[in-house]
Amino acid sequence: MKRAWGLLAAAVLACAQTRTYQDQQKRFEFTYPAEFGTPSAGTDNGFRDRVAAVRFSEFSAGIHAGKIVLGGEAVLTKESPQVDLQAAGGLYDEVTLQVFPASAASLVRNSLPRLTAATFCDAIARERHADPADPLLRSLSAAEKTALGQVDQMGNPSPKVLRCDVSGDTVSFEKQAGPRYVYGAIRFLPVRYSSFQLIRGGTEAPEPAAVRQIADLVTSWRELR
Repeated sequence: MKRAWGLLAAAVLACAQTRTYQDQQKRFEFTYPAEFGTPSAGTDNGFRDRVAAVRFSEFSAGIHAGKIVLGGEAVLTKESPQVDLQAAGGLYDEVTLQVFPASAASLVRNSLPRLTAATFCDAIARERHADPADPLLRSLSAAEKTALGQVDQMGNPSPKVLRCDVSGDTVSFEKQAGPRYVYGAIRFLPVRYSSFQLIRGGTEAPEPAAVRQIADLVTSWRELR
């Protein structure tokens, strides 16, 4: 009987430590640790291919426990998957790619290999992902072709993948690029959307528990309609 009560108490405690976020338009929901704090609209929420972006008051970008934190937003995307925090270089980052005019950005995106669970680990290990001489990019101006290589390397100098694990449609990873660590998880979704992800970074290697929390959050995503 004591064992049964102990298991019940543990289950109740686990539930109390997680909360459920439901999209205001009731399109999706996911669970997240209560310690992440209060959710609110994140970067470019609903803009272009970022269907939704959710930041957390005690987990997303800012200073937490005396450490500088970058990123840390849960993001739902559509069309070709993009990756936050320049985890695969600037050309695969929806926000960074905005340095190009919209037409050029679209051209660049369409020229890049589409990210999948099978190709993601290789993509984040590469320093370059596009060749200015690619015939698909011939309509770019000379200045845009010069910028292509610079944007590709943004946030991604000399990348070193420390861990990249694939489980079905979800990839969790840790990498170092220059002085910065980037880590998180991305789940590749069927046609209506393309990915659900949470990518975080900083100047220090992540705690294993934080990476597990992120992976659990990403895998908990569920479409409501």
